[in-house]
Amino acid sequence: MDEEGALKKAKNMALRLLTYRARSGKEVHEYLERKGFKEPVVQKTIDLLKEYNYLDDRKFTEEYINYRKNRGFGFIRIRYELIMKGIDKKIIDSAIDNNFNPDDDFERIKAILTKRIKTDQPFCENFLFKQSLFFKKRGFQDELIIRALNEYRVNDYNYSE
Repeated sequence: MDEEGALKKAKNMALRLLTYRARSGKEVHEYLERKGFKEPVVQKTIDLLKEYNYLDDRKFTEEYINYRKNRGFGFIRIRYELIMKGIDKKIIDSAIDNNFNPDDDFERIKAILTKRIKTDQPFCENFLFKQSLFFKKRGFQDELIIRALNEYRVNDYNYSE
C-alpha cells in the first residue's frame, strides 16, 4: 500500500476509534501502531486530527476529569490515570488546579461514605480501616479521608470495639 492509501486508512481507523469516546494523542498513536502503521503515517494522521480539532489533549483532560470525578474518584488517582494516557504534566496540573479543591473533595468523600454505610453498621476499627483503604484506592488525600471518617465516628455512630 502506498503512503497516500495508508494515510487515508489510518485516518479512517482513527476517526472510527474517536467515535466511541474522546482519546488522548498517545492513545490514538499507540492504536495506530498496533494496527501496523509506520511512524510517519501515524504522525501525519495525528497532526491532521489535531488540525481539525478531533484530538485535543486539553479538552480530553477536562472531560476525563469531570467523568472520573462524577464516578467518585479523587485527584491523585485521576492524575495518575492521565499520566498513563500520555497527557503532558503541565496540562494535567492546570486542569487539576481548576477542577479540584479540598472542600469539594471532603464533601464528596462524605457523600460516598453516606452511601456506603448501612444504618445498623457497627462502627469499629476494622470498619474504619476498610473505608480508609477504599478512599485511598480511589485517590483521595489522606487528611481528607481521616477527617471524614473521624467526623462520622464522632457525630453519626456509636463507637464500639
